[in-house]
Amino acid sequence: MSLNTLIEQILLSEQQLNEQTERIKELSQMRLQYNVMKKCHDQMLKLTEELLAKIKRQFKVEEESFWQEITVFNSDFSLRGNRDTVVESQTQTEILDLDREVESLYKKAVTESLKVERMFVRRKPLTDSTCLLRKELDMYKSGELELRRDLLNSEMQFLKS
Repeated sequence: MSLNTLIEQILLSEQQLNEQTERIKELSQMRLQYNVMKKCHDQMLKLTEELLAKIKRQFKVEEESFWQEITVFNSDFSLRGNRDTVVESQTQTEILDLDREVESLYKKAVTESLKVERMFVRRKPLTDSTCLLRKELDMYKSGELELRRDLLNSEMQFLKS
């Protein structure tokens, strides 16, 4: 092997060594960045969990406070004890309203029925033979009554004279 070839080999080896060193440095930096990012990620997860736990505790405290206020309010205004009474009262009112509505509908139906019957009865005397005979009988009675009245008048005149 010649000296030039050997020098070229050495230079080539040096160049390869430099390239590998650069790659190792890049990989080392990448690994360092990965570790830093992983730590940041882990810290963010931990902070998120802590914040979520804090929010849950606050929610629980507020919820308990809310229910206590509701209980005090209900007690102050006797809403819990009167709930059955209120429901019963509302039910009774609704029943009365429905009864009124039924009565109103019934009255309307009766009124309509009476109107129809009245129209029928008004037309009946014009067509019914019994009614026609009754009218005729009434006319005779009124004629007979007039006759008796005249007779009584004449008797009164006679007695006065």
